[in-house]
Amino acid sequence: MTLRRFPQRTLRGDRQIHRIHRADTTGWWFSADGSGRFDPVGAGKGACYFAEDPLGAWIEVFRRQMLLRDVVLNDRALLSVALGRGVRLADLTSRRALQFGITASLGADPDYSSSQAFAVEALRAGFGGIRYFVRHDPAQKLFGVALFGEAGPSAEPAGAASVSGAIPEDLVDQARGRFGYRIVPRP
Repeated sequence: MTLRRFPQRTLRGDRQIHRIHRADTTGWWFSADGSGRFDPVGAGKGACYFAEDPLGAWIEVFRRQMLLRDVVLNDRALLSVALGRGVRLADLTSRRALQFGITASLGADPDYSSSQAFAVEALRAGFGGIRYFVRHDPAQKLFGVALFGEAGPSAEPAGAASVSGAIPEDLVDQARGRFGYRIVPRP
């Protein structure tokens, strides 16, 4: 598949994106082992997964695990970052992607082989990442961003401005109210 003229969107350098990660890490991990939907397997790079909204980051991590112990939340942190530079993303949320044979199933299929093959092609075409619908949002109103970078753990990119801390209570409240998550205190 050639991605010449594939729909694109620029993630502005001042736009914050969000990731929930284990609190004992920095959150900067670029997966290349095939465990992530848009891992560019075999391309010498990896993908670090973010969302445009903190609630999207929540859904990406907790998915259908609707009952969570509070200790699980305490072991996680929310990373919010503005990259400080624009990044050109292949935009799977554009209706024009259909011209390339792309449907919403690319971001939702439990088999990651097609989405990983697309990631390799997007990387080869010079995209810095992929914008997609967050799979576990039935309303399809939350957007994910898979950024490409050197595989493995990474330092925060030069020029980026980030803050990482405990998952805020207002995000927990949004997850409860919009999706029905329940948090159970430690016995």
